Amino acid sequence: MLWCIVTFPSLRGKADLMRPWPVLAVLCLALMLLGVDQTVINVTLPELQRDLGLSAAELQWVVGAYTLAMASCVLAAGNWGDRHGRRTALVVGLVVCALASVIGAVADSAAQVVAARAVMGLGAALIMPSTLSIVVHVFQDAARQRFAVTLWSTIAGVGVLVGPVLGGWLLRHYSWRASFWGNIALVALTLACVVVVVPSCREHTAPKPDTAGLALTSAGLFAITWSFIQAPTRGWTDGLVLTVAAAGLLSLVAMVGWERRVSAPMMPLGLFRDRRYAVAAGMLCLMFFTLVGSTFLLTFYLQGLRAMSPLDAGATLLTGGLSVAVGGLFSAVVTRWAEPRTVMVTGMVLCGSAFAVLAGITTSSPLGRLEIFLVLVGAGAGLAGGPATSLIMRAVPREKAGIGAGMNDAVRSMGSTSGVAVAGSVFNTVYATHMAHTSSGRLIDGGGAHDQILGALSEAKHLAAQAADGTAQLSSLARMHRLELAHRLVDDATQAFVAALRTTSWLCAAICVAGASLVLIALPGESRDPAMSRPPSEPRPMEQSGRRR
Repeated sequence: MLWCIVTFPSLRGKADLMRPWPVLAVLCLALMLLGVDQTVINVTLPELQRDLGLSAAELQWVVGAYTLAMASCVLAAGNWGDRHGRRTALVVGLVVCALASVIGAVADSAAQVVAARAVMGLGAALIMPSTLSIVVHVFQDAARQRFAVTLWSTIAGVGVLVGPVLGGWLLRHYSWRASFWGNIALVALTLACVVVVVPSCREHTAPKPDTAGLALTSAGLFAITWSFIQAPTRGWTDGLVLTVAAAGLLSLVAMVGWERRVSAPMMPLGLFRDRRYAVAAGMLCLMFFTLVGSTFLLTFYLQGLRAMSPLDAGATLLTGGLSVAVGGLFSAVVTRWAEPRTVMVTGMVLCGSAFAVLAGITTSSPLGRLEIFLVLVGAGAGLAGGPATSLIMRAVPREKAGIGAGMNDAVRSMGSTSGVAVAGSVFNTVYATHMAHTSSGRLIDGGGAHDQILGALSEAKHLAAQAADGTAQLSSLARMHRLELAHRLVDDATQAFVAALRTTSWLCAAICVAGASLVLIALPGESRDPAMSRPPSEPRPMEQSGRRR
């Protein structure tokens, strides 16, 4: 992929235009690192759960803490990069990720792992908007900029699906802690390339950070995410869950009110008056909701029901990563003559079709069905992500590229965070409900068997071991009862898992259809507005006329 960025023949142009491509290659390396960081932990979750005794809610926090921290701070981080230098923000973010990796590698409790993932998310909040804003800065030509942004978006999707492969390889040779130690080596490589290749750029006129807006946004996102993650355990009508959720919503409403009044808002809500910007941001949020939420659940399907090793599970998910790359490259070419609306709708329809395929999965379905899902969802994400990101960045003036990139990353992160929280909560609720009504579920006293598939399989293995233990003082009837209960527990847990996966898949399919409908209905045609072909630094005719005295 990096070779393609540097040597793409039709875009090389004159020698003095070649410098941006090596810069893009290094920025994509940093972006790949973030994708790996986000999902490398996924395939290690089963071993992490066994080693530290994590519950289903704690597993969701391990995954969600990263995206939650990133979503909460990415806008402020983009502003900080505009003011102090985008390369500086990139370097600081890389150092923060390295320090967080050390914390995670030596952790011995769920709280420490979650804290390490949250700090890593803070580093990602500095890195991600810096990469995109530098891309916009170094690519002045509109056509090359669209192509570069599409590649940027493609790498973001590929990295998310490369992470499980790396995590599986590390887990085969070491332990879950290696996923943190290995990250330090990747950071060191990326940091060296950034210092040598990436230019320094900043905006001296960037506004000061909006502390109140940041606090309200962070509090609201945290409260709502906490409510969704705790709801399956405490109950959806639990007083504390509802109270915290209501407080989170009030915080976000207050944030919107504050941002509309403050002179230098952290979140420039005026951008949403541009329908292209608003629709593209909404579609990206919905797309990442489905992608990250489903990837989180497929790890347990592959390692639980399919009994795959972490490396085999990661290699299976890599099919989706390759499809994202193909879809992204195809999108970069086809958007030269096709409207972004058509490409985005096609991508979301492919994603919706993929989840319809996944919803039909059964306990006896061949692995090919899952691979079809990965091909469709990867190609769809690759097609839709590039044009949407390009529309977002073209709506923002170049001097505010950091804020624009932060907004782009914020909607991605909000989608990812809510995907893990909502999809995971729906899944856990359906699974627990099914288990509570099974014969084995009534005989087993809650615990991990009711909580998650891995807990049920572990309990079944324990029961089978008791039945086979010749030293245990058990009658033959008791041994037969334990063995029968173990078999029944495995069967019931498998059926409950498939039912929960089916429900969650239909939810994701409906969200993809909603995203496609949003684009089809609300996004205006590109060809009707020739100003969209200009680079973002050029004001549109409407903006010029609005400034006349």
